[in-house]
Parts: sequence; C-alpha cells; structure tokens
Amino acid sequence: MRNKVQVSFCLKKDFLLLMFVIGCQLPATIRAQGQSAENSNTKVIIKSAELKVKQQGSNWQFAFPRIQFRSALKVTNSNGAVVKAVMVDEGLEAINVSLNNLPKGIYQCVLENRTQRFAARVMVR
Repeated sequence: MRNKVQVSFCLKKDFLLLMFVIGCQLPATIRAQGQSAENSNTKVIIKSAELKVKQQGSNWQFAFPRIQFRSALKVTNSNGAVVKAVMVDEGLEAINVSLNNLPKGIYQCVLENRTQRFAARVMVR
C-alpha cells in the first residue's frame, strides 16, 4: 500500500510540474502567434527624406515616391491636433495643399496607406 501511495504522489507531482511548464509556455506561444499575424500587416516606414515639403506662399508642395494605394495625408500641429487631412490617389508622386492662415510653428506631415508610410516635420515661419 505504501508503494502505491508513493507512486501516486510522484505521478501527481510530475503531472503538476508538466501543467506548470505548459502554463508558462502558453502565453509566450500565443504572443508569438499574435506577433506573426501583426507582422504580416505591418507598414513599411520610409525615412523622412523620402517626403519632401516645399512652402510656396500659402501652399505646400509635397513630393514623395510613387504611392501604391490610395493614401491619407495628415498635417498635425505640435499639440497633435489634425490641421488638414487630404486623400491622395494612387500612382501620384506630388501634390499641392493649400494651408491658408496657418499659424507659425512646427507641423508633422504623414502620408500613409496600407503598405507605405512617409513622414516629415515642417516649420512655418
């Protein structure tokens, strides 16, 4: 009888140890699966030098590499508020945007779609 109790105790201890190891590994496995799904949808972030902005009076001229999909151009102020948002058709390489009465300051310009993202900072004097 004593041997059966010892065997039962050892099996129970091994089973609990196995469940603990599985429990510790399960969150890491789920996280890795979630990351692989997210990585398939990640955007290619291009250096700021790829988005060029020139100010011509109250207009800004944006020049960028040819975009593959319809994109959104957002201009935000230093507080993070969107000052201007424009949709840009695919295949374009430049666009002019009118920003009348824009106060002096630093603005973040982001052009992005499902696969590309271009960003630049612009200072209005």
